[in-house]
Amino acid sequence: MTSAATHSPGKIPLHPGRRAPARWAAVAGSAILLLAGAAGQAHAAEGDSLATRATLTGDWGGLRSEWAVSGVEIGIEHYGDVFAVVEGGAEEETYYAGLLEVGIDFDLEALLGWPATRAFVLGIGTFGRDPADGAGSVHAPSNLANIPTGKVLEAWLERDFMDGRLAVLGGLYGVDSEFDVKETAGVFMNGGFGTGLDLSETGLNGPCVYPTTCLGVRARYQPDEARYFQFAVLDGVAGDPDQPHGTQISLNSDDGLLVLGEAGFQRGAGEGRFLRAAVGAWAYTTDFEELLPPAPGATPGEQSGTQGFYALLEGDLYREPGQTMEGLSGFLRIGIADETVNPIGSYAGAGLVYTGLFPNRAEDLLGLGVSAAFNGDDFKDAQAQAGAPVEDAEVAVELTYWMPLLPWFSLQLNAQYISNPSTDPALDDALLLGLRYQLTF
Repeated sequence: MTSAATHSPGKIPLHPGRRAPARWAAVAGSAILLLAGAAGQAHAAEGDSLATRATLTGDWGGLRSEWAVSGVEIGIEHYGDVFAVVEGGAEEETYYAGLLEVGIDFDLEALLGWPATRAFVLGIGTFGRDPADGAGSVHAPSNLANIPTGKVLEAWLERDFMDGRLAVLGGLYGVDSEFDVKETAGVFMNGGFGTGLDLSETGLNGPCVYPTTCLGVRARYQPDEARYFQFAVLDGVAGDPDQPHGTQISLNSDDGLLVLGEAGFQRGAGEGRFLRAAVGAWAYTTDFEELLPPAPGATPGEQSGTQGFYALLEGDLYREPGQTMEGLSGFLRIGIADETVNPIGSYAGAGLVYTGLFPNRAEDLLGLGVSAAFNGDDFKDAQAQAGAPVEDAEVAVELTYWMPLLPWFSLQLNAQYISNPSTDPALDDALLLGLRYQLTF
């Protein structure tokens, strides 16, 4: 399973009022009935093609298979999130957020005879409302929530060199597809478990991650199966900050650049227990306004560029005897940003995920994660000078359970507790209950 907010380029299917207890009870009750009904149908119809096919719409009369042989693969996914802010936050209300993704992967060697070359196009449509508005949080409870719009999220060309050890990509690209990616954390619905908030909350319009990507180039070198080194250079301002709707590519001389690098080590399950470690660094070259003025009432100065770094570790912690997938995995991620211009000065996230905890449910995932964003000293001092002091950190705790009920349909139950939303002392801690469904067409 992949998070909607952390897509892997070219993978098909893809890779984001007042309190109403009765209304949430109705939603939860419907979910339970849907779970029971879907499980019963799946059990009763083992031989039915609808219950066993990989996608809801099947092979399109053989067209999908023909196109795949020719070098064209199409993936269509729909996600929907229902979240109720049942206590605290900014507003106790129920929210729905939806995402539709259409990805097309082109094997240009098969299509045009271009050796080791592929292209990928990903279009998205987002709709609904963001539950972060109700929670009042910096963390995004739903990592797929966005304003209602449609756009081309990615469109790039990639070619391999040196017998596949070097891959160079160029075009419209989201860095969250390959940088700061934690496979173990993919089950979590809160955006803090995707790109760390020390990086995701930087830049003049974000760092070229979902839902706004950038033109750029990426080179990835793998001297062997265990090690990799990757480097990307992109437009320093994602999209157009003044126009959030649609696909916006605006290249200005004062945008500067966003530069990222990551190096990592990975050991696959075939070599023992899965283990991966990586370190990364990023930097912007454009000018940023400093958060803390030199004196109360003075105008903040400017700083040329900003930077930060992160490190992550994930892997298997326990494998059930005789099993290759069932067991406990974990991850840990930390990061630091330049406190002079970035409100969030540091970040830490960690989680545990158990695969196949219950009998006859070998693919189910149970996850518990903690994500914490810490305000930088300059931001706290600036807020105090402005008469609006803030707390030190916002912390999100998520408990989630993902269930694949059919090859093309899954449900996920979710609960999140967010303390110090937006680090605003006026906001009470927020409790959210959520449900996600996923359909592969």
